[in-house]
Amino acid sequence: MSECRIIPFMEEFEERMLSGQKTATTRTKKYGNGGDLFCAFGHGFQLTKVNKVYLGDVCSVFYQQEGFNNQSEFRECWNKLHPRKKYHFSTIVWLHQFKRVV
Repeated sequence: MSECRIIPFMEEFEERMLSGQKTATTRTKKYGNGGDLFCAFGHGFQLTKVNKVYLGDVCSVFYQQEGFNNQSEFRECWNKLHPRKKYHFSTIVWLHQFKRVV
């Protein structure tokens, strides 16, 4: 896959992404635009939509697309990845929605 940008993910998300359970990732910076391709775990994915949103909205509305069973799991993971800033409802983040491409 040429022109495939890399977006880093924790290994625990590999199965969720490959099975289609995880179809979104929330980041503090923008990694691309809708239509852009990225690679993760040796597979290709396409960003379908990239928007600025409140972290609290991700937690309450998109936690399942993020691959979590509930809002608490999402917040725990966010705090693990962002130990200094932690979870705050009003933090503005980039929601990257994606699909696997074969």
